[in-house]
Amino acid sequence: MSEQNQQSHGPSRLLPIVGVGVVLLIILSQSPRAVLFLVTDGVVAAAILSAASLAGLWLVPLFRLGDLPLRWHLLLGDGLGIGALATLVLALGLAGVTGRMVWVVLLACCGLAGVAKLLLLLRGVPGRVAEPPVEMPRGPKPAARSDLETPVDDSVAPLPRRGLYWLWFAACPFAALALLVALVPPGLLWAEEGNGYDVLEYHLQMPREYLESGRIEYAPHNVYANFPAAAEMLYLLAMVSQGGAVAGASVAKLINALLAFLTVAAAWLAGREKGPTVGVYTGLLAATAGWLTYLSGVAYVENAMLFFAMLSAAAVIRAGTNRGKTPLRWIVLAGVLAGLSAGCKYTAIVLIVLPMAMAVSVGYWSSLRRRIVAFGVFVLCAAAAFAPWMLKNVVFTHNPVFPLAGDVFGTYPDGWSAECSAHFKRAHAPGPGEESVGARVGMLWSKVIADKSQRFGPAVFLLAIGGLVTARGRRLGLQFGLVLLVQLGLWLALTHLYARFAVVFLVPLVILGGRFFGGLQTPLHKAGLLALLAGAAWNLTFLTGPYRNHLHTDAGRISIEGTPEVFIDGQVPGTQHLDVINNELPEDSRVLLVGEARAFYFLRDVRYCVVFNRSPFVEAVESATDVSKVRAWLMANGVTHVYVGWSEIGRLRRSRYGFPAVVTQELFERLAAAGILEHTHSFKVGGASRPYAELYEVVTK
Repeated sequence: MSEQNQQSHGPSRLLPIVGVGVVLLIILSQSPRAVLFLVTDGVVAAAILSAASLAGLWLVPLFRLGDLPLRWHLLLGDGLGIGALATLVLALGLAGVTGRMVWVVLLACCGLAGVAKLLLLLRGVPGRVAEPPVEMPRGPKPAARSDLETPVDDSVAPLPRRGLYWLWFAACPFAALALLVALVPPGLLWAEEGNGYDVLEYHLQMPREYLESGRIEYAPHNVYANFPAAAEMLYLLAMVSQGGAVAGASVAKLINALLAFLTVAAAWLAGREKGPTVGVYTGLLAATAGWLTYLSGVAYVENAMLFFAMLSAAAVIRAGTNRGKTPLRWIVLAGVLAGLSAGCKYTAIVLIVLPMAMAVSVGYWSSLRRRIVAFGVFVLCAAAAFAPWMLKNVVFTHNPVFPLAGDVFGTYPDGWSAECSAHFKRAHAPGPGEESVGARVGMLWSKVIADKSQRFGPAVFLLAIGGLVTARGRRLGLQFGLVLLVQLGLWLALTHLYARFAVVFLVPLVILGGRFFGGLQTPLHKAGLLALLAGAAWNLTFLTGPYRNHLHTDAGRISIEGTPEVFIDGQVPGTQHLDVINNELPEDSRVLLVGEARAFYFLRDVRYCVVFNRSPFVEAVESATDVSKVRAWLMANGVTHVYVGWSEIGRLRRSRYGFPAVVTQELFERLAAAGILEHTHSFKVGGASRPYAELYEVVTK
């Protein structure tokens, strides 16, 4: 079936318009103010990503992939452009280039250059953008073509083409919910994530620190600043564009949500290689999985990681069709995209790069030598794309994967030590009772398959199994079945079994699930369609539960979109200290946070230390021969106030992270009795008998 013929059966032109209208109506029904902030902050987020994506169109020809359909140009431009932009922010940020006007001009130039390239593509220069007709084989595949897999003919779809595309409306509630939760200020969603603890501790906090210091630099107080941070570079750019960290947080969260939308588009692209029907169903499986919507509520990095990983998978599939006439070049591209995925999160090295490299090695090659070459090329290209983050760490810490592999490199930069390295390793190892194989398999059941929030849902597992068993094109099933198997094994063996770390399973699951619909006869196809739609309804039901629990009270829905002031002014229970510190303390105050690392909403100069880094305050207390030495340390560091987060200290001590035993209520009572500190505030939640935190002023007389 030719591309031209397929386009003649394309979706109705009304589909995007009606779909956007439905999404906006759902958002409007929940929060009219959300529509306003979606138009303002959403336009900025879309402009940043669009400028990168358009400029990325110039990068696609560098891989010499031959004539491509426009969809490939656009989505590869998205991936390569966004990855290049994140790397550019890193490079210029290290050089101290964080000025707003500089970046506005750079983004404008990227956008204009990209528009010019898009116009050339639309005019067919250079080459055609239409896809050549695919001749379906009339008999057995010749042995000479054993390295390439023929696309599946999905022409026996039970729905007319126009009806097929209208199935996208099943994704509208998920899209609306993703945008709604993206507009909620960080710190409320979700309970399982400590109400965005990591977001306030480093995903948004470190870009804020870079913005305020004017450059990207080593942070001896926050080990997480040394993780690969491609997504955080986009968040930094959002803050630069808005002229402030808190003002840019909403744009950053919307960038994260838009990356979820691009992940769905990449899934559609991967499935589309097997035909329009497979493309639609693959995209729908991704769109209706609860994980992408859930992750849009927190400014984490998984959406970016999944986008690059899904594009890498699409390139691997393209390499195996007779449309991918230069398979090794597609493997190069797939490796680069996998490396960009690892640039978002360390775990992608073992859960994306390694499984995909193994899939490539069993793919399209007729000899062992070619398989080894394909594996090596993929890994080398991934390493090249990941290299900027390793180089940054080498410069700052002399360890390319700091803080990992501390025993191997034995490097201890400022704020770090052998004890810190051992503490970090111990805290991220399997917990008590999780060491055995049986216990870890049980965690796979409870956290993934029987996840109480059903963020995968049963449909994607059932359809993935069906795709392995029934569909044509066994090589693709072998490849992505292997990816899933390796991911499962490594997740069980090497991670501390967080449910969120399993989100990478979504890549092979949706590809295998979409493959189920390739070339099926009508009865089985209809059964699969019913399973998909029922699964979408099932997932949405479970997804709306946490949404309502967080945003609905007995008085109705909380209209909180675009209002970080509720945190800054301490209106959220458990944040009353922010009102006092931000609004009552003098502007030149310097507050030492003890036990608290969620520094994002503090508007005064605060000094904090995450639990894994060496704490200068704790070391000063431990080394002091008398309390006067503690006064000297506080005065030498310009500390005017000390905030002690007792509730957070207790939580850390109950966890595997722990907290130094020297920090006690008795310590601060002694410091107060000695006239070093003066107790000024106790902060309680509701009718609690004990404060969750206390504030002291340093006595300077």
